[in-house]
Amino acid sequence: MSKKVIFEFLEALSENNSKEWMDANRSWYEEAKSEIVHLFEPILKELKEFDPRIVQPTARKAISRINNNLMFHPERPTYKDHFGLVFSHGKGIADFYVHLGINETLVAGGLWHPDSEKLKKVRMEIDYEGGKLQAILDAEPFKSWFQVFQGDIVKTAPKGYSRDHEHIHLLRLKSFAAIRPISRQDILGKDFQPIVIDSYRAISPMIDFINVALADN
Repeated sequence: MSKKVIFEFLEALSENNSKEWMDANRSWYEEAKSEIVHLFEPILKELKEFDPRIVQPTARKAISRINNNLMFHPERPTYKDHFGLVFSHGKGIADFYVHLGINETLVAGGLWHPDSEKLKKVRMEIDYEGGKLQAILDAEPFKSWFQVFQGDIVKTAPKGYSRDHEHIHLLRLKSFAAIRPISRQDILGKDFQPIVIDSYRAISPMIDFINVALADN
């Protein structure tokens, strides 16, 4: 098989986004999924050698559902236009994510749209240890590769924090995530495995910072 089957399937699914089409092309879907498993099994093995805390036992278990959640978002199409894989230390905490889509390909990590209690805990950690987080974000190669997500922030300052707080730019964030855009050619090329592994090594200190905050009582 070729990695190209992943994108060929997604492009066809995007043009024929229905349960009827998926049912008729289930074997193609499974072929694309099998190629992802084949691609990510050696990556997961090396990630676990670096970080044994990763809980996903196999690459197949790391693949997210391709169905959209129509109960909460009925306006969305039945199926996503991408495959996503999540590698984490547990449920509901910061994680590492790989996105293989027809319009967007990336690696990312952190805590996406946390609830108010988790948001409060991370902000408290930034209040006390913001210099530590800033040093992580300023370190290479993180700084060259990743962009901290700025798409959803508090306009001025979160409740309880001063506008002139030393780390107000971090406290204003509503998601604590960083994104490294990659290309489809990166995925199809021979260097994809080191791209993912090196990205995980670079972003894991940020993930650890967030998860320490969430673990504090």
